[in-house]
Amino acid sequence: MTKKHVPDLELCQEFDRLCKEKNITIPETEFYWCFYNVGGWILHHVNQSYDKNVTERIPAPLVSEQGEWLKFHSHKSIYGSKTGVAKNVWRWHFFADFDVPDLMADTEANARMMGLNYLLAEGIITKL
Repeated sequence: MTKKHVPDLELCQEFDRLCKEKNITIPETEFYWCFYNVGGWILHHVNQSYDKNVTERIPAPLVSEQGEWLKFHSHKSIYGSKTGVAKNVWRWHFFADFDVPDLMADTEANARMMGLNYLLAEGIITKL
């Protein structure tokens, strides 16, 4: 597992905030972003021990966990840049009867989390 399999801290913080605002219970995840008084934010596996210096813990769901919660699809598309060099970008889209914005990110985990956060913010999903 590398960090590309979990969403960035900022997306996880938004996810955590949205779930708290909407009283949505987050299932147990395999990884968490943990804030240490000394050292800042560090990614931890759920089975790792935490010491007294951890003051905050935010779920960091793997791509596979996100896929279990939602029935949406992310796929990798190649987009050209202004320099003419193609770059790999994950574009999130949802198979549904409503319009969603084009959500693009550098990793599949980030693209899926952006989609999940959008659906939570819009009230389209109300439980995980």
